[in-house]
Amino acid sequence: MRALTGVGLILVGALLSGCGGGGAQVGEQRVCSANTFVPNYVPQLERLLYWDRFPVTVYFERDANYSDYYRTLALQGFDQWVDATGNVVRYQVVQNPDAAQITVYFKPDTRNGLTTYTYYPSNGRLRDAKVEIGVRGNNPIDIRSVAAHEFGHAIGIGGHSTNPEDMMYPNFVTSVPLQISQNDLNTAKTAYCNYFIGRSRAAVREPDETPVEATIVCGHNH
Repeated sequence: MRALTGVGLILVGALLSGCGGGGAQVGEQRVCSANTFVPNYVPQLERLLYWDRFPVTVYFERDANYSDYYRTLALQGFDQWVDATGNVVRYQVVQNPDAAQITVYFKPDTRNGLTTYTYYPSNGRLRDAKVEIGVRGNNPIDIRSVAAHEFGHAIGIGGHSTNPEDMMYPNFVTSVPLQISQNDLNTAKTAYCNYFIGRSRAAVREPDETPVEATIVCGHNH
């Protein structure tokens, strides 16, 4: 995610098809289609992934760039998804990095964000994620917004919306708070549709495959 400039989106991995990133995800893990919760931008995504259960565990890297202030702002951004989904999306902050599913880093040399995640391609289940939150300028509105945007990627939204009104649009205007739109919410609900239509998710079997890594990067257009 970038402050408002030209953006090129790089996504690595399989193309999205159907509900959430590949036919294998429909059936055992998916019981609804991309048309169940509309409007959304599911068809625009490279992939739509999911965690097999909540809460996901979050660890803040205690390096030289860490501060409790940044952590508080980041959690306020994450909480936008908790609130919007009615506590379906939940997280737990842990103190042991080995217990973390999502690891968060603060980057003082940029205002932008970046998310890298590892997932199983046959069913789209997330294994772990790394979130980088730019804090250059120390603007609390921007830090909170970038954190919320990157957490959207970390919970499985593998791509960006083309609508500037959406949280998951790739650009942002500094000092203007980002809010989760109905498009954003419906896209997340599609990833976790079982929770929103009153069905339990089938037991997850560990895939017999090597997980793959993908990084969402925003860069300058020349």
